[in-house]
Amino acid sequence: EATFTGKSLYYSYETCGSEDHFTEKYNVEACVNQKTKEKCLALKVKKGGNKCAWTGEACLGWEIVEHPLCKKTVALQSAAAPAGYLAIVVL
Repeated sequence: EATFTGKSLYYSYETCGSEDHFTEKYNVEACVNQKTKEKCLALKVKKGGNKCAWTGEACLGWEIVEHPLCKKTVALQSAAAPAGYLAIVVL
């Protein structure tokens, strides 16, 4: 798990206009690789909290979906982002 000043760090190949050839093959426990709600919510961080959150359609990092500081920001950025792009926030 990548962190910066103790906070989770997220990155997106899509945001930079690139295709992600790494995550699916080499990071099988990445939230985005979990295709069901059950598998998504089963992943935990070392401290026991949820690693991921289910949006109803996809599995994403918990902080992006559930953290109070991100909810409004992600909603605004997602609405402005082109289709297929994911707005990424570094907490």
